[in-house]
Amino acid sequence: MAKKIRRPNLPSETLERARRELQHSGELPEQPALRSEAPSAPSPVVQAAPASKARGPVDLRREYAYVVSDLKHMGMLAAAFMAVLIVLSFFI
Repeated sequence: MAKKIRRPNLPSETLERARRELQHSGELPEQPALRSEAPSAPSPVVQAAPASKARGPVDLRREYAYVVSDLKHMGMLAAAFMAVLIVLSFFI
């Protein structure tokens, strides 16, 4: 049986760019580039957007207040459905 070769499901340009970024940050040692069957055209250089300014601490209760209200509504619906099922169990 032939040995399986694991290859990522990404275009080679994307892999090369990711490797360059990791090498630039110093996280990976330099690795040889993968061989590709067809010569690839030089990809355009895209500069990253500047990082957003750091904000102060975020009040998560205020930020996600809608989640709490949605959970309350879902709880009330679940209780109502359970009550309907209990009532129907007596008639059926």
